[in-house]
Amino acid sequence: MADTKLIALLGTPLGQSFSPRMQNEAYKAINFDGHYFPLETNNELIGNNIANIKKDNSYAGFAVTKPNKEFAVQFMDEMDPLAEKMGTINTVVRNADGTCKGYNTDGFGATKSMELEGIKFEESTFFVWGAGGTGKSVCFTMADMGAKKMYISSRSEKCEILAKDLNEKFGREVAVAIRTADQEAVIKAVEESDVLVNLSGLGMRGHEDETVIDKKYIKSNQVCFDATYNPLKTRFLQEAEEQGCKIINGLGMVIYQGARQIELWTGKEAPVEQMFKTIDDITNGR
Repeated sequence: MADTKLIALLGTPLGQSFSPRMQNEAYKAINFDGHYFPLETNNELIGNNIANIKKDNSYAGFAVTKPNKEFAVQFMDEMDPLAEKMGTINTVVRNADGTCKGYNTDGFGATKSMELEGIKFEESTFFVWGAGGTGKSVCFTMADMGAKKMYISSRSEKCEILAKDLNEKFGREVAVAIRTADQEAVIKAVEESDVLVNLSGLGMRGHEDETVIDKKYIKSNQVCFDATYNPLKTRFLQEAEEQGCKIINGLGMVIYQGARQIELWTGKEAPVEQMFKTIDDITNGR
């Protein structure tokens, strides 16, 4: 145990997280002597937690989840350029001298899933529902990958704030905000988009009968992505499939963001197949 590298997951609540099992089974597959564990914390305690990690050579780093992703930035000694633009982190690498560097791999997971399905960001217009934490990380990563244009829709002013932030940080008019209440503008923008992206949470477990758009506005040549992976096919994806669309669920997003974390913490290639198997086992109660 003396040589075991520790990696904590900081956030609350953590009881339902798949990450500890997925990470630990992945470490075993690549012969990395590490242990990933949940450490319940909030914004009042996280500063002390990070200070203790910086002092402890046993740590390779830590992961950050709700409600700490933005708050934890102030404790970093260094930031990955994209994470710095976002102002939010989910992954921290502890260097040998105790300093910490923050990254955000959430958007990487989503864009990797899209890329593997042939989406070319520079040639594509995206319509995104949701401007919360997930929306922010995915939209920033898509803009960083050269997305031609994105419409961002939310019920509140969050979409305007996010679009303004993206346009300022990237120095181009990449994002346009549309409130979901303005259905006429939403439908018009959806019709001219190549990729429809649901980051709103509508359709997830407990909200299975909800969707972001009436299926009559979805066209067969569009690609539809949903960050939800429980259920694997939300109503949005089911109806998009009925319309003849290529669909992508959130399973790849959670796995590829975790794979990127593993590579940052271990310096080894992540065992993606093993990670898919672990998530499949968890979701099927094995």
